[in-house]
Amino acid sequence: MASIETGIQFHLPTYAHVSLPELINLGKVAKAAGVKQLWVTDNLRSRNAFVVLAGFAANIPINLGTAVTVQYFRNPVDVADSVAAISEIMDGDELSIGIARGNGNTPNFVKTPKPRTMAREMAQSLALLLAGEAVCFGDYPALADYFNFNPTASFNLNFAPKTPIRLYCGGNGPLGLAVGGEFMDGLIVGGEFKAISGAGHLPAVLSKFEEGAAKAGKSSSYPKIAEIKLSVSRDKEAARAFARPTAGRRLLNLSRRGYGPEDILALGVAPEDVARLDEAERQGATEERFTGLVTDAMLDAVFVAGEPEHCRDRMIELRDTAEQYGFKQLMYSELGPNVEESLRLLCDEIVPAL
Repeated sequence: MASIETGIQFHLPTYAHVSLPELINLGKVAKAAGVKQLWVTDNLRSRNAFVVLAGFAANIPINLGTAVTVQYFRNPVDVADSVAAISEIMDGDELSIGIARGNGNTPNFVKTPKPRTMAREMAQSLALLLAGEAVCFGDYPALADYFNFNPTASFNLNFAPKTPIRLYCGGNGPLGLAVGGEFMDGLIVGGEFKAISGAGHLPAVLSKFEEGAAKAGKSSSYPKIAEIKLSVSRDKEAARAFARPTAGRRLLNLSRRGYGPEDILALGVAPEDVARLDEAERQGATEERFTGLVTDAMLDAVFVAGEPEHCRDRMIELRDTAEQYGFKQLMYSELGPNVEESLRLLCDEIVPAL
C-alpha cells in the first residue's frame, strides 16, 4: 500500500497575522519537507482564497486546493474562471475544489437557502464550465436566483484549464453526502474527522457518499481526504490553549447536528459538560468563559494537541484509521500557536513517523 499523503490546510482566519509572502514561504517549507498539497479556506474578511492560491501557484510546484469554497460566497462562473486561470501558472497534478455551505458562521454573513440544491447546482454547473461547455442558468434556478443571473444568458469559458480540476464534497451531513457522491469527484471529511471516527460514524459517512456515487453509476473508488485538527508545540500548554475554543465549537456543532448522549460518551466526553457549554454559548458567554468550559476530554475528542511526542502517538492511531478506510491524504489544519514552529515540528517529527 502506498503511504498516505500529507496535505496542509492554511486556515486563513487563523493566519490573519501572516502576510501572503510569509504564507508562500511557509508553503515552500512544506513542499521541501515532502508535503503533497496545500489547501486554503474560503472566509469572508480574510485573504481571498483564490489570490492566495495564485501566489502559491506562481511560486511552489505543488498540488493545490480549497477546503472548502463556500457555495454562497462565490458564483460558479467566478469560481470557474478563477481556478482555470490559476491552473495556467501552477505546476502540479491536481487543483482540488471543495464545495460546501461553510462553517456555522456562514449564516451570520449571508443568506443560506437550499444548501443541498445549491451544492448540487454548483457542482453541475462548475463541471460543465471547466469542461468548456456552455451553461444557461435557467437550468439551475437556485443559482440563478441567488446570484442574479439572467436565466436566458449562456456562459462558457473562452480558455481551458491546464491542470486537472477535481470537485470534492465538503458537506458531511447525510443528504449533502448523497449529493456529493452523485455529482462530485471526491470527499473531504472535515475538521471533525477525529470525532466522527471516534464515535463510530465514519462508515456511515462514507456509505452515504457511496450511495450517491452508485446512483450516478460511478466507481466505488474515489479520493478521500481526512482533515486533521492539529495543535503542536514544544510548549504543551500553549498548544492545548490554542486549540481549546475551536474544539469546543466543533463539538457543539456535532451535538447540534444530532450527536446524542451515547455519541458524546463514546468520545469520552460527559454529555452534561456539552450541555453546559451549549447553554453558555446561547447566553452570549465571553470567549474567556466559553473556553473555560471546554474540558480536556472535549479538546481531545476533536484535536490532536500537545507536544510533538504526544501528537505523534495520536497521529499513528488516526493514520491507521484513515488507511483502513482508504483515505489518500491527511490534511492538517490549524497547526498550533506558532505556525512556523508548528509546521516544522509536524514535518520533522510527526510525519516521518507515519
